[in-house]
Amino acid sequence: MKQPVRLAKEENYSKMEVFCMKYSPIIVFFLLILLAALIIALIFAFLDVTSAGNITMVESGNYYNHLKDVI
Repeated sequence: MKQPVRLAKEENYSKMEVFCMKYSPIIVFFLLILLAALIIALIFAFLDVTSAGNITMVESGNYYNHLKDVI
């Protein structure tokens, strides 16, 4: 019995395409984690959670704890 003839052409991929196909799930996973972290940071920025105890506020470019030096 003869071997069947393969009509499909073999794909020739570049090294970059092989690299992308091999590591794309890992890259997408880390990018999703980065996106989630940025969204959480944006929510914290809108809620102004982190500036509750900020002692380095500025007035006209000068820190409040050094205003006596300016006057």
